[in-house]
Amino acid sequence: MRTLDLYIFRQLTLVTLLGVVSLTLLMLLGQLFKELHALLVESGAPASIVIDFVLQVIPFSLTFSVPWGFLTAVLLVYGRLAADNELTSMRMAGLSLWRLSLPAFVMALMLSALCYYINIEVAPRGKNAMSELAMQAAMDNPRNLLKSGRAATKLDRVRLFINKREGDTIYGMHIYPDVTSGDPAVPKFRAMHARSADIGKFDTSERLLYLTLHKATIEQNSADGVTHLPLIETMPLRVHIPLLNRRKMKPNRFTNAEIDETLRHLERIRSLSPSTADRYATAASAHPTFPCAKLLMEDCAREVFFTQTQLDAKNELAFRTEGVQRASFACACLVFSLIGVPLAITARRRETSTGFFMGIVVAAVYFVALVFCELSRKSPGIGPYIILWLPNVICFAFALWQHHKALYRG
Repeated sequence: MRTLDLYIFRQLTLVTLLGVVSLTLLMLLGQLFKELHALLVESGAPASIVIDFVLQVIPFSLTFSVPWGFLTAVLLVYGRLAADNELTSMRMAGLSLWRLSLPAFVMALMLSALCYYINIEVAPRGKNAMSELAMQAAMDNPRNLLKSGRAATKLDRVRLFINKREGDTIYGMHIYPDVTSGDPAVPKFRAMHARSADIGKFDTSERLLYLTLHKATIEQNSADGVTHLPLIETMPLRVHIPLLNRRKMKPNRFTNAEIDETLRHLERIRSLSPSTADRYATAASAHPTFPCAKLLMEDCAREVFFTQTQLDAKNELAFRTEGVQRASFACACLVFSLIGVPLAITARRRETSTGFFMGIVVAAVYFVALVFCELSRKSPGIGPYIILWLPNVICFAFALWQHHKALYRG
């Protein structure tokens, strides 16, 4: 029996490796076509950044390519054994279908453990690194942030919108304070408009981009509404380009440990409103004997504002159910081993194209079901925790039915 198990296990391992490599390359090419233009053309990043991007995409792709490649291997290997009547011989020797499926189950358990580790540690770090890589490319070339007909949002405390740009001359610039940043130092004006602007030097040490505005007007809020200040013929403007913006609060960019810490942090500051934090910061500035108090409370106010605006009720629920979703998704290999063996025996096809096609169909249906189940994460209650496991339960029941049907098929 050990020889037989090793015989099937070796074939599954080889075909799984080939399938994972092939599917990973396909997904990698898709991501490159999707992101390469933004990195090389829009952000002006060097070509060497492609290597870093590839290294970050591969771990994220493995979350899909490992289960998919394993399913294809199960269909091909057991389909060939059935087509060559090897399974019939094994069944005549007194081995049950469940016993013959044991090598696939054992390999599925190992791959599910690997997928779970990828889902909770490797993939979130890769996803976050991908977003930071694109952001870093833009930060290193701040002039490329200023595009015609586009808003520049990766700036500190302000947002810029440009009507048209020709070289280093901008025609029609609109500047708005970034009130969503939670920074008390955000400019207090309502908006600033300039008929034209010149792009000056970029101070790499201070990360300041110098602009010169021409025929600028400033709008301010007042008791009577909006007040327009007198026209300014020429005025300088310095825009700070941060190295990295604060990480967006998306659960797929956080590891399980970081998600737990984020939720604990939310509980600690839940009772503190942004207005209260601002009041504390203002009160702290009135005590010069402790000059660090104002800075500390301003940081606290920014943190409270950012966390509470990013983690609304729906996003908080997504964070709380992310661990369940990752565990459910990691069971894909185990589910595919249960489904793949009876399907392969039923198909009885030697052609690899048939097995590969069946693998695509089964995996696609499973992944689409998971996507629809993810929509339930926006609903409160215990429902999302149950629905996220529903595809695995249905697939397991389907696999039992298929095994029952294949009992007398060799």
